[in-house]
Amino acid sequence: MHDSVRLLMEETDCEQGEAELALELAGNDLEQAIKTIGSLLRHIYALKGKFSFPQKNLYGLLLVVINTKTQEIYRLRSVVSYNPALYENPPSMDWFTLEKRIFTYRLDQGSLPDFTQEFEERLRSCLIGNKDIFHQFNIDTVSNLFTHFFESEGGTVSLAAEELNLTQFRQLPNDMNAIDNKATVLETDVGIVFLTVTLEDEESGREVSRLAQGDVIIARITDTRDIAHYLAHLVGAKKGGEMIPLPASIKKISIAGDMAEVQVYFAPNIIGVAHLKTDMRVKTVDPHPQSWWKKMIPWE
Repeated sequence: MHDSVRLLMEETDCEQGEAELALELAGNDLEQAIKTIGSLLRHIYALKGKFSFPQKNLYGLLLVVINTKTQEIYRLRSVVSYNPALYENPPSMDWFTLEKRIFTYRLDQGSLPDFTQEFEERLRSCLIGNKDIFHQFNIDTVSNLFTHFFESEGGTVSLAAEELNLTQFRQLPNDMNAIDNKATVLETDVGIVFLTVTLEDEESGREVSRLAQGDVIIARITDTRDIAHYLAHLVGAKKGGEMIPLPASIKKISIAGDMAEVQVYFAPNIIGVAHLKTDMRVKTVDPHPQSWWKKMIPWE
């Protein structure tokens, strides 16, 4: 065996045929062959998935990067959360985008760090115990393994695979924990969420036709979607499993005939929308209530 071939195999852990091809393509320049052989080593697969545990109302994302040649697990990343927005992420996205998103959602208030860690340990044990199936990679066989694992956990999974070469895999830094701008990333991922709400009526209240932007009214989230229940919990509109009325300022009001659409602001990117009659009277709140002692002492 040529010394350059042996050195290249030792340096990059490649096979003899791969080393010989890399040297040939590099004009027998060993240094150049070391730089370029990464594009020839295509035995790395990124398994990307989203999953849910319906009985627990939990949702998650996972990423597993495997070297099918050595059957080594390069990466196993996941996040489990009460936030159903996780399940809106398609497994077909780029693996590095998914990894960033996993770390972002780990910073979310709905994430479950302890549950995630225990889940990862069980999944890793399952993969190590069945690592032989990765030697001859077959997506159907791998999908069946993941399906059986999640069924045993009481969950379901949707999986996609992405083939990588060594160079592509090494392009992403190993340390993904330096994501500190949670709000910016989450707003980009999720966008504005519109929730169905109702306004609290009151006989002595103000007519809807007389409401204006900035007025504070009492709204109750009536949206039945999972994302609505999650967000209601975050903004304090849900206690003890029940939706409760909450003061909210009017962001926008549109009137067409005898009907009005009122948009109320709960939090950044969380907007409530109510459709109601213009002659309906709703409960309003003074955004600057007068102190009790000012009410008793006439200063003006």
